[in-house]
Amino acid sequence: MFGGGPGSSVASAAESSSDIPGIQLPGPVAAGRVGGTIYDVVYRLAVAPGYVIVASLIGAAGTDFDLYLFDASATTVLSTTGLLKKSIGPTSTESVSWPSRFGGTYYIDINGATDVEGDYRLTVQTVPDSTPPVVSVELAEGRGSTNQLLVPVTLSASDDLSGVSEMAFSADGITYADWQPFARSAFWLFGAGDGSKTLWTKVKNGVGLESAPTTAKVTIDTVAPAAIAVAPPPGSSVVGLRPAFNVTFDEPIDAATWADLGLIVQSANGDLVPGAYSYDVAARRGTFVPSVALSPGSTYVVTIGGVQDIAGNRISASGSWTAIPLAPAEIEAHPLSNVIASGGSTRIDLTLSGPPAPAVVDVTYSASASAEFVPLTTIDVVNGRLSLEVRPAQNTTYRFRFAGAFGVAPVELDVPILVRRSIKLVGPSVTAVSRAQVGTSVRLTAAVGPAHSGVSVSFRLYRFDTVRRVWVYAGSHGRNTVGTGRASYTWTPASAGSYYWRAAVASTAEFANNVSPVYRWSVKR
Repeated sequence: MFGGGPGSSVASAAESSSDIPGIQLPGPVAAGRVGGTIYDVVYRLAVAPGYVIVASLIGAAGTDFDLYLFDASATTVLSTTGLLKKSIGPTSTESVSWPSRFGGTYYIDINGATDVEGDYRLTVQTVPDSTPPVVSVELAEGRGSTNQLLVPVTLSASDDLSGVSEMAFSADGITYADWQPFARSAFWLFGAGDGSKTLWTKVKNGVGLESAPTTAKVTIDTVAPAAIAVAPPPGSSVVGLRPAFNVTFDEPIDAATWADLGLIVQSANGDLVPGAYSYDVAARRGTFVPSVALSPGSTYVVTIGGVQDIAGNRISASGSWTAIPLAPAEIEAHPLSNVIASGGSTRIDLTLSGPPAPAVVDVTYSASASAEFVPLTTIDVVNGRLSLEVRPAQNTTYRFRFAGAFGVAPVELDVPILVRRSIKLVGPSVTAVSRAQVGTSVRLTAAVGPAHSGVSVSFRLYRFDTVRRVWVYAGSHGRNTVGTGRASYTWTPASAGSYYWRAAVASTAEFANNVSPVYRWSVKR
């Protein structure tokens, strides 16, 4: 609002208006002339509480006019008393704005900065600011944790008209510290003790409207992190010449401190091993992988560097340990067959790579899943190759182990050989078609070897479908063997046609499964 009543939107200022109290601002636009002998033109306006003054000045080309705003305490524009704001650029295009928290009388001074005389146009508006400001806060530069009670505070605040002028903080959301001039950066001193801390913050805009309080949290942590696991373990050997060194921590760490020599690996003569660092946030695990091959069999000294947690606490001294890299060895197996018939044999061909000659491989075996491995033989490796002929009586796992050498890691490989039981039908021929009659019983007997009682046998029947011209599954019947290894089933054909039977034996821990050949029947009425 304006202090004067209605009138022309454009008015000329007389020379008598060159100082406070000036003339009443006639409306949103005032025009006149300044410069030469007219050094100042002063306008007076009354502003209501909570309103914002917005003023702009445009002068004729070639002129240099400045714009000053004074409050009611000013008595002359020749003094800085009561000066609130000024715009004194090198041209006559100037602007100022000012929030009036309590209202009152204000003076706008148009000053000719040079002797060049020219016309000006002044536009002035006052507008109420009824929208409070908003603010957000970040503590400890967003790290989430700090080991200092004096914590950096970063504020981001805005107001749509009168600007943000003040801020206040509280540790409990109830009692706030004194209002202070707004700044984007500040500090807050929390009370002693580790744990989660909360800071409440609110701001005021230029006309005194307060924002809603906002909160930010930070964890005060003064406890140093610790390594709870290292791999490879201290004093151990590790397979590979570029092994991964892993350290697991009891709390999250600052990944940047791990990447900066977070783990130090040196040769026994002091040479620093270069490598790549990575950090798994979820597992709290740092990994270091050498970028060059280590010397097999040599001792390397390892220690944790200047690792810090998120709060900035440096890790407690953990001391140094040693690790010895070993060149890997590898055994590859190529059995002629992984599955053999009972009573049969097979050959296992192997290649050993990595160790220098001469080398030997120890062979042990286990005849069931639960049995321990027992020694079988020792084989000399010739040109990296070795072979073993085996005739297992039942399912057997053969373990081939190279015990290692200086700078070379041990290695072992298990090769399982499965042994199938034999199974057949006693009596019928696999090459001829047996004959039967509808309603007449046929006794089928399966023989399983090695003979053993309690072996599950399935008699499976198939019938030829003359319409579709395919063999169709017609059911199965389970029986168990007796001590002679035999199991029987009595079949009474119910309809004429072509049939065949097969007997199957299930797999066990000792033997693999097997299926007999096909035995055909022609059934007549």
